Amino acid sequence: MNIKERFESKDPLPELWMKAIAATTTVLAVVAAIAGSRSAFYIAKAQLLTAQEGSQWSYYQAKSIKQNLAEGQQKTFELSLLGELTEGQRAFIDKDLKDVAANITRYDGEKAEIKKQAEATNKENTVVVRRGSQFSMAVVFAQIGIMLSSVGALLKRKEMWIVGLVIGSISLVFLANGFLLLL
Repeated sequence: MNIKERFESKDPLPELWMKAIAATTTVLAVVAAIAGSRSAFYIAKAQLLTAQEGSQWSYYQAKSIKQNLAEGQQKTFELSLLGELTEGQRAFIDKDLKDVAANITRYDGEKAEIKKQAEATNKENTVVVRRGSQFSMAVVFAQIGIMLSSVGALLKRKEMWIVGLVIGSISLVFLANGFLLLL
């Protein structure tokens, strides 16, 4: 059958086949739209979480610097106690030493909490990036499936449509995995 006969054929099978291609292309376009939207959401969320994690680690470093300064003060006060002091001076330095020791303990606690938050943010970001990549892959496979189905329709080649259908089906796996995160 030549090309002219293919186009002029009144056979119901090509009409049914073209409807199947139209349905396939429509479904894959919807999958690509949903996956693209979710991918963009997760990319933006990952950027925000990355910035938040960076801020948390900067805050942790600031607390470490303050703790190091307090430890330096503590050593200075301890050295001062070794010299000859009046009772008033000794009491004043003892009070400052207790205050510095309390600050050091407080900084340790604050750093532990900040570290815990930063690590939790990192874990959440890892999941968000994985989800986003699953949705991105769904978009890629849906677009390839749409392209192959469209070219199959233009060239009237069922095998191209079938390959497009198979590749488009892969996009459904990535889409489902983006929502469920099983893999």
